Amino acid sequence: MAGAPEKLKLGLVSPYSWTSQWGVNRHIRGLAASLAANGHDVSIIAPAEERDEARVARRRARASRKAAPKRQPHQPGEAHPYNPHENVNGKNVHLLKVAGTFRVPYSESLANLALPLEVTARLEEILSGSRFDILHLHEPYPPSLSFTALRLARSPAVATFHTAGERFLSYQLMRPVVERFFSRLDGRICTSHSTRRIISGYFPANYEVVGDGVDTATYFPHQTGRGLDRGLDDVPLVLFAAWSDPRKSLGLLLRTMRLLPPDLPPFKLAIVGGEDLAWRAGLIVPRRLRERAFFQGTVAPGEIATAYRRAEVLCAPYAGAGLSAAILEAMATGNAIIAPGRAGIRELVGEGSEGLLLDQPYSYNLAANLVDLLLSPRLRRSLGASAARKARQHSWQKIAAGVEAAYTRAHGRRGSRTRKQVAGALDANRTILADLHMHTSFSKDCATTPEDLLAACQECGLEAIAVTDHNTIAGALEVARLAPAHMQVIAGEEIKTTAGEIIGLFLEEEIPRGLSIAQTILRIKGQGGLVYVPHPFDPLHLTPTYESLASNAADIDIIEVYNPRITFSSFNEKARRLALKYNIPGGAGSDCHVLQGVGTAMLSLRKFRTPAELLASLRSADIIRSSKSPLYLHSLKLLKSSRGARPEE
Repeated sequence: MAGAPEKLKLGLVSPYSWTSQWGVNRHIRGLAASLAANGHDVSIIAPAEERDEARVARRRARASRKAAPKRQPHQPGEAHPYNPHENVNGKNVHLLKVAGTFRVPYSESLANLALPLEVTARLEEILSGSRFDILHLHEPYPPSLSFTALRLARSPAVATFHTAGERFLSYQLMRPVVERFFSRLDGRICTSHSTRRIISGYFPANYEVVGDGVDTATYFPHQTGRGLDRGLDDVPLVLFAAWSDPRKSLGLLLRTMRLLPPDLPPFKLAIVGGEDLAWRAGLIVPRRLRERAFFQGTVAPGEIATAYRRAEVLCAPYAGAGLSAAILEAMATGNAIIAPGRAGIRELVGEGSEGLLLDQPYSYNLAANLVDLLLSPRLRRSLGASAARKARQHSWQKIAAGVEAAYTRAHGRRGSRTRKQVAGALDANRTILADLHMHTSFSKDCATTPEDLLAACQECGLEAIAVTDHNTIAGALEVARLAPAHMQVIAGEEIKTTAGEIIGLFLEEEIPRGLSIAQTILRIKGQGGLVYVPHPFDPLHLTPTYESLASNAADIDIIEVYNPRITFSSFNEKARRLALKYNIPGGAGSDCHVLQGVGTAMLSLRKFRTPAELLASLRSADIIRSSKSPLYLHSLKLLKSSRGARPEE
């Protein structure tokens, strides 16, 4: 992987049951094999259909909710705690099944909806135990398994959007919800330009186009002149694909066959898919064509390449963008393609170049294209050769490189955050209490004097405090001047940027308000300080958006994972997840604006002196919480402010 510091542990999430051979799963299968060949540790997470697994999952979820055991994380080198290795295109990957989903027709296929409670519990178990470096979500629309994984992600997330169809549920009814969660993505990939055009119109962002791929070592053209390779009885074989909608595809085929002229050259027609309708179709196939058509049903994964090489034409009248991976496999084996001229397919198959495109999958149009190819062997060979050349440009080696580049950028947000060895190992037996977020009367919405703050801190046993007044370090300098020798005072400032508030710790000079987040972070780093994100996600505070925090995650040193003054405790949990996702140390502070708030949030950590030592100490720190109500603290703040302090501008 070019430019990557290490091989990654990857989780690829599919919204479709793994028993589905076509569509998105075909793309995931090829990508997983290529990534595994490049040395990555790859796992595939997909819905399980087996009823026994679903029952076992429900019993396990009920038992875990009662016992609530603490699960030990999966360690490298151990046997995987969920499923054994599975051979995917010749490579070993983990296949992790999530039981409890149910299937409904959705987006030209059957999607598995991840609604039951045990689905969330099982997925949470997988993500917390596996500790992926990157979570790759395919078709992350609600309420699929991929969307649930995005909500629960504990690592940077990259999404691939395959289909470009209009989705009324996701695009219209749930757009505000989808937009909020899509902001958590660290990379966005589309498999076609048409998909990018539609999805960016609803959810504007930067999307890369990385198309589908094909394993050119497995799928290669048949050898010209060998009758056994080209078809039965050395006559052209047309492979009719009824993948996405067997009933509609088969109905169209049977109507088309009635329109074929009787003087066509000999040919064979193999129907793949729709095996449950084969007995009925045999009754209505025209008598003169019954010997030419036969049903192959579902082709095993290991036999698909052979089936393609035996054929000369692939006819897929209902293929959509999600099936382009299967189209590429047929192209790689030298098949001329008959497919609908939809935008995603049109980018792969050029009219008259790699195949013939259908304006609509009408029987007259399909019959005319079949006649053209059956009457002209030269046209079949020309289109097939051109298709094989086009497919080689989409080899998985090339496609995987583009995906890996997206992984590198997403993983760069997280970074290893391996600090240099702290000079003089920290004394594990010398722990202190610290508060990294406090205010004095130098903040315009606080009436607590430096003297009163110090007295309250000494009463609570605090030995290290960070004074972070709004847009000034004057209060911190005054507290440091008055503080006793045993108390460490960190000079900080809660800076109002154009996108929200950011705290700088260990500052020597005041940073002006009104700068962008990037400019503010640059000023903090320029002084050797630490970037501390206070009370993220709380709408009652001026907080940067999730997208702003994610894009600057590599430069954030500490995220406040506990603040007693936030509106709902769930915001603290979101902050904790954000810190885990980007491997950033979690901090805590009382954010006290009244004396009663002192001691409501404290850190028990090893004694530190420098910024590097503080970061090292936070990795093993414990948070000591208070039971005081946020409403009580807010009320006291408003009361004190109305009596003696000016409201913040």
